[in-house]
Amino acid sequence: MADAVHPNLALVQRMYECFNKNDMDTIRREIFAPDLVWNLPGRHPLAGTKHGAEEVLAFFSQLVKGHVQVTLDPAADPNTRVDAWGEDTVVEVHRGHGTTTVRDASGNESQVTLNAYNCTHYHIENGRIARVQVYISDQYSVDNFFSAVYRLKPIPGRLAD
Repeated sequence: MADAVHPNLALVQRMYECFNKNDMDTIRREIFAPDLVWNLPGRHPLAGTKHGAEEVLAFFSQLVKGHVQVTLDPAADPNTRVDAWGEDTVVEVHRGHGTTTVRDASGNESQVTLNAYNCTHYHIENGRIARVQVYISDQYSVDNFFSAVYRLKPIPGRLAD
């Protein structure tokens, strides 16, 4: 008899499956808590705290735009792991990877590649992902990738009123 998968573990795995299929609507409706808080460290344009499903899904959309994929499958990559921890926590190690073409200010194109292992801590409430903290294995390379792919507008256009 196969061991039953913890429901919180299944929830996080389902989020990654939906992300990799670009099924953001299912994530919004069935996986994220309405008051979700997602913390992503770094000094790049996508870093910081996101509040609510819409901000996190906007972040996810930018990952898709940058051709970032997430591997959370120990059969495909033995360095990845995911497991339930207690009644309300899931901890996982995933590989974020992708290559995309960027253009510099002079119009010259080059390829940038992301290949980083990260650890993410999920707090589950009422069957939904409520709080997330991402820990980056190589913050420098992640910052470089996201800063190359997602350029900021010139000042004053990038500043909030």
